[in-house]
Formats: sequence, structure tokens, C-alpha cells
Amino acid sequence: MRKFAAAGAMALGLAILPMTSAHASSTWLVGVKASKAQLTAGQRVVFSGTVRPHGAAAGQKVVLQERFKPGKPWENQRKATIDKSGKYRLSDRPTTNTLHAYRVVMPATSRHAKGVSPTVKVRVYAWSALINHESVNRRCISVGDVKMNGAKYAKSLRATCGYDAHLEFNLDHQCIRLRATFGISDLSTTAGQAEVDVESDGTSVYTHTFDIGKTEAKAVALDSPLKLRLGAHSTSTYPVIGLGAFGAPEVLCTR
Repeated sequence: MRKFAAAGAMALGLAILPMTSAHASSTWLVGVKASKAQLTAGQRVVFSGTVRPHGAAAGQKVVLQERFKPGKPWENQRKATIDKSGKYRLSDRPTTNTLHAYRVVMPATSRHAKGVSPTVKVRVYAWSALINHESVNRRCISVGDVKMNGAKYAKSLRATCGYDAHLEFNLDHQCIRLRATFGISDLSTTAGQAEVDVESDGTSVYTHTFDIGKTEAKAVALDSPLKLRLGAHSTSTYPVIGLGAFGAPEVLCTR
């Protein structure tokens, strides 16, 4: 009967197509999880998961894909072989400080249709000079090179007067950490002393008083503020003046 049906189809000019992945008995089921939800640019993120059915998947390869912007096509990054338990492991080192989207694809075979994992997103941050961000409300603050305890720091901030020196930066809720060498400028008078402070949307996250010649290199956590305020004032008795300083401040931000 099948021969006659085939012959009839040929006589009518109908094409008989071989089975394709669209007719496969089932679709690959692909799971995925990322080792980190956020990281610093250049750090490694690992993607792992399981492909089912396990036995049929063993020895096959999955593909890690990345989409750089919504609406853009997915791009292949790398492949990995599935082990006998159906598990795989892949990794990437993103370098752009933005939100990265990833998925894992199991190609179609003669018995199974292509499987695609859920999309996982990884937020990537990178360090940048604080002075490169938008600044507002400056008072008695100089931007440029600063010397503290004989060491020179580029892209820095220092007070130019003894009372209520400050400068604010608009960080647009994109930064989670500040690092700098905090201290007192060598332009201060002998025996000068100054307090420096940092506020994240009005909440103090760092404050310290320095004698001349003293510094502290430190990283400070930020709660993704809209505004970051750096301030300094002299705690010396006039005419002795201490000029607080921030050596090479940087912020860890995404975009």
C-alpha cells in the first residue's frame, strides 16, 4: 500500500520530504545558570546546566550565545561537550560594562528539535576616573594633580580653602563602589589637619581626619546613588590650615 501511495504521489507531482528536526520526536530541554549575576569587566563568569534527555545528549555539543543589545541577533561565543550525565560547563569574560544577555543552544538532531535555554543576564561593571563623570555644586575644590606625603596623584581633587570645600557628582544610580587615596594635600600648612568625607545620596559612607603626611588607600561601597558628594574642611586652628584631598578617585559603574 505504501508503494502505491508513493507512486500516486509521484504521479500527482507531490514531493515526499525526509524527516527534519521539525518532525523530531521531542525537543531538547536545556537548563542554564550563571555563577555570578554581576562582576567587574574582565572577570570570568561560568554557565552550567543539563540537557535532557541525558543519554541522547552525551557527547554532543552545546553553544553559548550572547546578545549585546535588545533586538540584535544572537552571536555564538563558544562550544562545550556534554558529559554522560547530560551536564555541560561554559565560561566567558565580558569586557564591556553593560548588561549582557546569554543563552545556551542545543542544535537539532534527527531525533530531537533544537533546544534553547532561558535567557540569563549578567551586569558588568568597570572602573573609571570619578572626574570624568558629571560634576555640580563645586565649592573650594580643585581638580587635577595632587601631592600627598610627597606622592603625586593624577585626576584628583583637593580643597583650596579650609572651610566647607565640596563637589558633587551625578552618578545616575549606575555605580556601586568608590576607591581613592584619602588624605591631606602637601599644600597645607605645617601641622595642618583636615577631615574628608563622602556622602552617597546624603548618607555618610566615609569620614576620616588626617594629619599632614598621612593617607589611606581605601575602597568604599556605594548603594547605587544618584549623587556622590566629596567634602573636606580644616580641623586646624587658624592660621594653620589643612586641605583635604582625594587621590585618583575612581568609581565602579555600569551603563
